[in-house]
Amino acid sequence: MHQPRVALYARYSTDMQNPKSVDDQFRECRHHAERQGWVIAETFADRGISGATGERPEYQRLLSSVRDQKFDIVLIEHIDRLGRDSELVWAFHKTVTHADAELHQLGRGKLGMMDIGILSTFSALFLEELGKKTRRGLEGKVENGLSAGGLSYGYRVASLSNGVSDTGKLEIVDEQAMIIRRIFQEYADGKSPQKIAAGLNHDGIPSPRGRGAGSGHWKQNTINGNRKRGNGILNNELYVGRYVWGRHRTSKHPETGRKVQRPVPREDWKVTDMPHLRILDQDLWLAVKERQDSLARQRSKRKATDANGLSTSQGLRRRKYLLSGLLQCSQCGGNLTVAGSAKTRRYYCANAKEKGASVCKGMPGLREDLAAETILSSLREHLMRDEAFQEFKTRYLHHLQHKEKDNGEALRLHDQRTSPA
Repeated sequence: MHQPRVALYARYSTDMQNPKSVDDQFRECRHHAERQGWVIAETFADRGISGATGERPEYQRLLSSVRDQKFDIVLIEHIDRLGRDSELVWAFHKTVTHADAELHQLGRGKLGMMDIGILSTFSALFLEELGKKTRRGLEGKVENGLSAGGLSYGYRVASLSNGVSDTGKLEIVDEQAMIIRRIFQEYADGKSPQKIAAGLNHDGIPSPRGRGAGSGHWKQNTINGNRKRGNGILNNELYVGRYVWGRHRTSKHPETGRKVQRPVPREDWKVTDMPHLRILDQDLWLAVKERQDSLARQRSKRKATDANGLSTSQGLRRRKYLLSGLLQCSQCGGNLTVAGSAKTRRYYCANAKEKGASVCKGMPGLREDLAAETILSSLREHLMRDEAFQEFKTRYLHHLQHKEKDNGEALRLHDQRTSPA
């Protein structure tokens, strides 16, 4: 008697959840398979990945194996482990059905179309309702004068007398508050964000992301940010005692499952006064705002082709070149960026330009057209040689043979399963 081959799939969503939950899911599924007399052929587990996206390594490997008809049954603890997006679950069920296999859930057995529709709908509703409740809870915290999450440079979470974090309450970090006052004063005095960042890097002051995640160096966009969105050091209203929440609305892209932030109209922002968190005096804050307004007026009068880069459309006019993102500085390993126009376009070290000489002393500009021609000439010279072509041909033929072998094996297994006994 043929023993069904079973694939087990388990998943947990975030690093905050217990990784042992995967072991727990597998244990329950194994017990069920043993009671049914099934053979566990392979296990698949995605750790710390949301079920709202199909871009999960083990899920994709499972999907590929199902298409190749390596299993008779896919067993899961619950359908939300497979995915929390109803379209994604439907697509997986269709793939399983097309491969003459079955999808089983603990406690329910084989899942049919009706089961998939009901369970995936409940799962999607759960996520929607959870999002609403979470937002409602965060709004309540803001109205009560507490932080709803996130930590701006210059602050830390306050601690109780026993050392336990006092969730939602912030306090000023004096050392960082001094840096914030320095940045605002230098900007009010006429320094550009780029020069301010270079000075901070020269003095060895860690950036907001520190020396762990990221480079640990200051950049002009860390300081400048985006005034309309209210981000960046110069636009953080908490420095004058106003806590702003709800500037962005987060949703997941329907195809990639990645989180996408969209700006919320300013009139819908939640603003709460927190005078105990003020770091700047009002005169310095207003001086910075006046300079920002002045520069904005200058940009509005410039043409889109302005060589000084003051036009508001400068970011939108940023071009991609043949070697964009492929060249690195030999001194610091940073990316090279293009500056200039027409025949004067050259590659420069982005670190030297944006972070200052203390990070990288830079390199002589490399002409963009000469760099492209040098690389292309080298590719033509080396890749068009007979030995290089023969190596490519051999590898490609090997790839085709391997693929044909896999397809042939899949067809053979299919014939065995569908042929009459």
